[in-house]
Amino acid sequence: MMIGALIWGIMGDRLGRRRTLLTALASNGIFGVIAAFMPTYSLLMLTRFCSSVGIGGSLPIVFTFYSEFLVRKNRGKHLSFLLVFWALGGLFVAVLAWGIIPRSGATIMDTKRLQFGRWRKFLLICSIPAIVSAVGVSFLPESPRFLLEMGRNSEAIYVYKQIFSWNNAVKSGEEYQLTELEVPGKRPTVHVSIPSNRGILREMLRSVENCWNNISGVFGSPHTFLTLFLLVIWTTTSFGFYGISIWLHEYTKVIEDNDFESRTIKQANLIVEDKNLNTSIENTHFTNLSFINVRFVQTLINHCTFYNCSFTNCTFSNIRTSRTYFRNCEFIQTEFLDTDLYPNKFQACSFNSSHFFNTKGGCDIDFDVNFKLAELFYENLFAQLAILPGTLISSFILDRIGRIQTLGVSLVLTGLSVGFLW
Repeated sequence: MMIGALIWGIMGDRLGRRRTLLTALASNGIFGVIAAFMPTYSLLMLTRFCSSVGIGGSLPIVFTFYSEFLVRKNRGKHLSFLLVFWALGGLFVAVLAWGIIPRSGATIMDTKRLQFGRWRKFLLICSIPAIVSAVGVSFLPESPRFLLEMGRNSEAIYVYKQIFSWNNAVKSGEEYQLTELEVPGKRPTVHVSIPSNRGILREMLRSVENCWNNISGVFGSPHTFLTLFLLVIWTTTSFGFYGISIWLHEYTKVIEDNDFESRTIKQANLIVEDKNLNTSIENTHFTNLSFINVRFVQTLINHCTFYNCSFTNCTFSNIRTSRTYFRNCEFIQTEFLDTDLYPNKFQACSFNSSHFFNTKGGCDIDFDVNFKLAELFYENLFAQLAILPGTLISSFILDRIGRIQTLGVSLVLTGLSVGFLW
């Protein structure tokens, strides 16, 4: 997203807000659709990275584009309203995930192919809003302020006339009175002198120069302190928001894992003979056990460890495992049929006259059947719901009590809320 913000930010000052926003949204939507059909993890991450570059470009451009159509006295309120739709988008994703994505590891293990197909549907549907938004942006006019800054005054006046006609559609006979416009405080841009026969290089250097001028402008006097102050606030706020989002889920998972481990069953120094085991085996540590003529059939072996065990004339048929390992075990005349027991499941084990048949394909990464996405959905849902009141309140008070005061109150409340985490 940082890369996208930088790339599309430069393009926004060169090509215009509308065209840049259109390409950023299209990039997000198109690569989001492509990601839904990627067959491997690496390709999925690559396409999601490209989609995120588009998201990073959309965020700064959409605020700039929208604010340049607003009058100063109502700008804060309307920009705050714009953030409400960010929260609504989060609610849409949370509800969509709840309805499509499987909510537990056990559900995925039951019908793995079907459930992973649901992830693809989820990615595909999440790409639709970006594509629809790109189509909608194509019908919007260019920012008149950008047109004025580029010296395209007649086009800017035409856009203002369009806006005036839309706002006064019910009033017949009203006409736009201004015939000449000028951007207040506009500073002339000094370009690098480059021979005309190097047009492409000249445009590239001019873009880099404009980008540098913009960056140096906000960091230069008299904006140095304000820029650094806002950078610190934005960095700490983003760190806190995403940090809390990640920490809360990990914290609840650690609590659940500790509770699960506290209920671990331990069996040692036993002989299991002539048994048919067709029920789930869960959260058990086996040490120094001898399995003789034992059939494991259609069984889920979940979070189990077999240490220094021996298996003689045993059969593993249609077995699913999760976080299950065999350490220092011996297998004699044992058959593995339709299992997901990959080589990484066996550590320092020996096999004598033992065979594997039709090992299940798929990803060799060990899958944790105990994970529960339902809790993650709840956390994201409530997090997005919590954003809505803040954005609505700020939209009403921002232009009344001032930007600095609103920001200060928000930071104080954020700091006080951190105390509850202790």
